[in-house]
Amino acid sequence: MADQPVLGELPDQRAVFRRAAPWLRGHRVALAAAVLLNLAGAALAVGVTAAIGRVVDAADDGDREALVGRVLLLLVAVAATGVLTWASRYWLIRVGERVLAGLREHATAAVGGAPLRFVEAHRGGELLRRLTGELDGLARFAGGTLPDLVAAALVLVFTVVMLALYSWPLTLALLIGFLPPAVLIVRRFQRRAGDAYAGVAAAETAVAARFAESLPAREQLRISGAVPRWLKRFRADNDRLRAAREREVVTELTLNLLTLLQAGCVAGLLVLSALFVGYGRLSVGVAVVFVLATRDILGRFEDLAASLGEARSAHVRLARLLDLVRATGASPAGGVAGGVDPVGLPARGRLVLTGVGFTYGPGAPVVDGLSLTVAPGERLVVVGPTGAGKSTVGKLLAGLYPPDRGTVTYGGHELTALTARSLRSRIVLVPQEVTLVAGTLGENLAMVAGRPGPGRVAAVLDTLGLSGWVASLPGGLGTPLEADSLSTGERQLVAIARAVLADPAVLVLDEATAGVDRETAARIEDALSAAAGDRALVVIAHRAETVARGHRVLTMPEGTVGGVRR
Repeated sequence: MADQPVLGELPDQRAVFRRAAPWLRGHRVALAAAVLLNLAGAALAVGVTAAIGRVVDAADDGDREALVGRVLLLLVAVAATGVLTWASRYWLIRVGERVLAGLREHATAAVGGAPLRFVEAHRGGELLRRLTGELDGLARFAGGTLPDLVAAALVLVFTVVMLALYSWPLTLALLIGFLPPAVLIVRRFQRRAGDAYAGVAAAETAVAARFAESLPAREQLRISGAVPRWLKRFRADNDRLRAAREREVVTELTLNLLTLLQAGCVAGLLVLSALFVGYGRLSVGVAVVFVLATRDILGRFEDLAASLGEARSAHVRLARLLDLVRATGASPAGGVAGGVDPVGLPARGRLVLTGVGFTYGPGAPVVDGLSLTVAPGERLVVVGPTGAGKSTVGKLLAGLYPPDRGTVTYGGHELTALTARSLRSRIVLVPQEVTLVAGTLGENLAMVAGRPGPGRVAAVLDTLGLSGWVASLPGGLGTPLEADSLSTGERQLVAIARAVLADPAVLVLDEATAGVDRETAARIEDALSAAAGDRALVVIAHRAETVARGHRVLTMPEGTVGGVRR
């Protein structure tokens, strides 16, 4: 069995920013502008504090002319600080949202183009959570916490530099009294935060996945009386989330120790400033600057430490999202890595399996050493009991599963070497359960490469004998499709018409007539016969009428091929 990447609950949190760097391409100029605006805003904010000290000194000296000039300068600085703060915050949020928009598109395209085995290996709620919940959390961080975090860090650094220029002994005393214990508190928080936030993210994913799995099965749960068992499982997931949240809260409360540290440092600095003023080492204005700046430093550090929790949570979210993109094989340039568009790929060609083997997990292979050729214009019927590997063969033929052993080729080219565009233009699979998107019937039919126009759609419907059925619908092609608005058989008709609009060389149908009445099954069979032409049809079926229409029959799990008795 080929190795299949599986997402773990706890993501790889190493070198997250280095791994995210490729997604910043195209935003470097905007990022540089954001950095410059934030630097200017932080410097001006610190300058306001220094200007207050100069105003106090002018008032203390009784110099009215200097006082008026310095007050006016202070007012201008305050106004300019407000403008720069708004501009820097807006620009940083703008850049962050654009980066996230690009990452959202890449991640969605990565999951959409991921190997089917990867998608099937994960719960639907897990992938949905990573595509929506993690990105929503990152968007909240980029729009709220990140600007505050950047501003606090820059103002903190500039303020320390300013104080050192005024009085390095007082600044050194402040740093010695505050920095070591503050660093210890923050490091203690950091040691616990990674596991705490990752645990919450994993628990939230489990709850979301449980909900996502229950909604499609809601009727079956009620009919079978399994609702209490489902609620028991949900309660276990919910208890896990509650416990994870409690660990997160306890971890975040560690940062409250900074408040006590801040109060002690402010009291100590007041005493030292008073002594320095008394001995003539500082002016009153400088002392005021030190008191104001110290409160600002400690407050900013506390804000910075408080933001670390959300920053750590965003770090985990980004790691989970990057793990998803990495596991799908997507590249920062977009799309999924691998595949070429070969020159001369025939519009109609032979589909050949040579010594193909496939295994889902430990144990016996589902397909073992299967060799088969499907020629243009041929109709191959695949039969066998449930679990014999019929659908697996269909997915191997359609290139949705790469074989563990052997090769699958079309027109002499291995399917694994083709791009998704080339592959889907030649081979299309219609699954047993057809999914329709919100929109009209015409919009669902047109969901193929090239966006066929109304004339092309009408021609295909007429060829398949479905024009009368479409005309019988309330709005024709404009009929809005909602949940359960079409029967199972009608969905199959839509899927077959959509597949024919793609004009593939090979059309694979997985139990197209299963679960429908004889009349609908006959309509589907007639549509298939009309769709055949010179294209190869691979039909997975169990109805005798369907088998009778085949040219050859592949019997699973034996993998033997024989003709159809007529």
